[in-house]
Order: sequence, then C-alpha cells, then structure tokens
Amino acid sequence: MLSTVHQKYISELPVGPYPKRYEGLDSQSVDVNQLPNAVVTGANLIQFPPASTPDLKSSVALSLLAAQRVASNDNVVQTPDQWLQRHNAVLENLNWLQEGSGFVNSQFASINVAVHEAIIPFLAAAFGPAAAAGALILTALKQLQEMDKSSPWITLFEQQSRRFNISEYQFSVVQVTGSHVQVKVASARFDASYGGTQVLFFKIKQEHAAFQSASGTYSTEADLLTAMSPALKAKLATFTESFVKSLPDNLLG
Repeated sequence: MLSTVHQKYISELPVGPYPKRYEGLDSQSVDVNQLPNAVVTGANLIQFPPASTPDLKSSVALSLLAAQRVASNDNVVQTPDQWLQRHNAVLENLNWLQEGSGFVNSQFASINVAVHEAIIPFLAAAFGPAAAAGALILTALKQLQEMDKSSPWITLFEQQSRRFNISEYQFSVVQVTGSHVQVKVASARFDASYGGTQVLFFKIKQEHAAFQSASGTYSTEADLLTAMSPALKAKLATFTESFVKSLPDNLLG
C-alpha cells in the first residue's frame, strides 16, 4: 500500500502545464495499462523484459516521465547537469535507489556515419551484462534508417531530448529478478547545433566526433512500483497520450 507521504508527494509533483505544441502530434494511441515491451517516454527509449506485468511497465515508464517533467519545469534548473540532478532527485523520492553512475567524455571510433548508428557500440558497452536484454533498443537504432524521420515517436524523442544548448538521449533497459527491479540508463549528450532539428540522423564529421556519455543504475522493489501505479497514472493522465509512444512493430522485427 502506498504511504500517505508518497501519495502526497506524487499528487503535488510540479509536472508543468499540458504542452499545447504536442496536441497535433498524431500517433497510434498507447494504452498505459498495456504498454508494449519497447516505448519512448519523452526523451527516454525504454525496453522491458517480456514477463513484465502491466503495472510494472506503467510505473517504470511514468516514474521516468515524472522525473523528466519536473526537471524540465523547474525554474531553478539552468544547466544540463542541474537538470539531471533534479531528475534523479525525483526518482529517489519515488522509491528508486541509485546504485551507481558515471559521466565521461567519449569519442566516436568512426566518422561520416549517423549519430544513431555511431552510439550503438557505446550503448552496448554501457549496458554491459544487460546488453543482451537491450537488444530491442540496439535493433531499433540499427533500423532507424528505414523509418520516416517525421514519425511521431521520432519527433517526440528529438524534441524532448533537446534542452538548453544540448540534445541528451536516454536509453533504459529494465531487468526483473524475482521482486527486484533494476533500470540501467545510458545517455549520450550532444551539442544541439549538430544536424539542425534531427540530431539522431546527423552525419558525424571529423570536427564533431566527440560527445559526452553517462550511465546510471537504479533499483527498487516490484511491490513498491505496484503501489505507486494508481497515483502516477492519476497524476500524469493528461500527459501520457503526448509523451508515451510505442515503437512501431516493424522497427523491432
């Protein structure tokens, strides 16, 4: 059962107003109670294991969405690093324990390839033992060249990843062992001037071969997620249609 303290915290989360600029972003409707195994939640591409329960999927997705919305609507936050700190503080208050994190300057091994292809080796290394579990994410990135760049989920992912003077893409692999739930997050941060509005499809040149990468691991217990599910759904009900998108089935085939 959700404690009164957590119930109050979720109900008072400053997630900001409904963003009218997304009202016209037509997309296949996603039922937050029956999420697929791969979704985009704002700036985060998430993969769930096949055996995940509906409540677990929705609670993970909505926890990450809540953290993004609060960080993006906090007037005190003025830099990408402050955004990340605010984001992580929300997760901690939603019963997520941060087990570890790292942030480094990285270099692409090759040039003249699109960003979405070039970050695949980085993600595989960042996920470590979870790389096999993150196969859907890696497959999706490999298949992006087959997609229409104006697809709603790509538009959402690009727009929500852009803040301040950078674009920061997040990729999350969820693993469940018994009652223990772990989310391994890898992110790649780029100068937002790269490639105009479609950073993912930008061709890396020699002078633009560097980026910043980060990884983090968060964990909680399944019963805590289940307890939070109704409160998170109620708080974010007006945001889910605009900020939670299913990846197309043909992208993952």
